[in-house]
Order: sequence, then C-alpha cells, then structure tokens
Amino acid sequence: MDRKAFWQSKTFWFNVLALLVAVASAFGFGGFQPDPQVQEYALVIVTVINILLRFITKQGITLRG
Repeated sequence: MDRKAFWQSKTFWFNVLALLVAVASAFGFGGFQPDPQVQEYALVIVTVINILLRFITKQGITLRG
C-alpha cells in the first residue's frame, strides 16, 4: 500500500487546527470565552469530522516523506 507524508493528510491538518483553537480558547485568546455548551457542541463536531475523514481516507500516512 502506498503511503503519503503526514503533512499531506487532511485529517492531520484538521486536528492541528482544532488543537490551536482549543489552546487559544484555554488561554483566553482575544478575551474570547465560549459558553460551556458551545464547547460541548464543538467537541462533538470535531469528533464527527474526524470519523468522516477516516471513512474517506484512502491512504495511510508515514512520518517519513
């Protein structure tokens, strides 16, 4: 099976983006303080998108280019 480099993965970049948003939110970036219910919805949305990306993935990834 042919593998691609991890930085070519949509799932990888989506998770990097989700992590950046979570870290920025945790540190109160820009004074933004989301409602706890919105945070719960965001977690569900991120999880669903990860599952969908897993289903459409056709290749594995590797740490080496």
